Amino acid sequence: MLELVRINNAAVAKRLADVLARRGIHTRLEEGQGEYTLFLTDPARLEEARELARDFLADPAGRRWQDDAWRASEPVTGLPREKVFTGGGWFASLGPVTRTGLIACALIFLSPYVIGPVLYEALMFPDQPRILVSQPWRLLTPMLLHFSALHIIFNLLWWCDLGRLIERFQSSFQLLWLTLVVAAVSNFAQYLDTGPRFGGLSGVVYGLLGYLWLYGKVNPAAGYQLRREIVLLMLAWLVICYVGLSGIVANTAHLTGLLSGAAIGALVGLYRRMRYYRG
Repeated sequence: MLELVRINNAAVAKRLADVLARRGIHTRLEEGQGEYTLFLTDPARLEEARELARDFLADPAGRRWQDDAWRASEPVTGLPREKVFTGGGWFASLGPVTRTGLIACALIFLSPYVIGPVLYEALMFPDQPRILVSQPWRLLTPMLLHFSALHIIFNLLWWCDLGRLIERFQSSFQLLWLTLVVAAVSNFAQYLDTGPRFGGLSGVVYGLLGYLWLYGKVNPAAGYQLRREIVLLMLAWLVICYVGLSGIVANTAHLTGLLSGAAIGALVGLYRRMRYYRG
């Protein structure tokens, strides 16, 4: 048997195996270390199988493949989502970086009730950028500050959902460095726009959204593109904040977070796609 392709999404791998099987190209699907590998059982059809796999992975949700599955009376949906909100499995499903961010934000949010505003003052963006030379953490730590229950709940729900996705299918290190880069860019941009009195994880959340959105667009073989409804909802909220909440929302952090995350997602996705085809 010959290795045909490796995919990190079980549903996409299964659908590709079905596409090939409907054309008489038989494969065997094996799972290992978070990847799903398709092995070709008939080496004589290797080139045909590679061409089909390349076309399918370029657009797994394309109309061509939906019609193909429909004609075969097979479903085109993916595997069911994990039941992480039942049986106490939600927190356990989070990776270490996502979990650490969640706990840190929650503890810092509660700190004024215990020690007063001292921690918030130490983590706020400084009044003068030159202070960052001696206190560099303050370029990043505004992302940990929240000013209302609704603020922190909204941000942490999105952080956990998007962060878990990156940690599970890429790595904890990927989420960590992406978070730090987006936080630095969005925080500094917000300081230039409105000064130092701001905070929240939403700039990073928009960065993760942009990263996953563009990564999935340029590297659809990864198999975990964001649903269109999620992207539209977050973009609509971005516009609403600019129009009706400009005085109380860190809009510049949102926008620069989205753009920086999207740029990183496009570059990383393109690199991994090119590396896959070269391999």
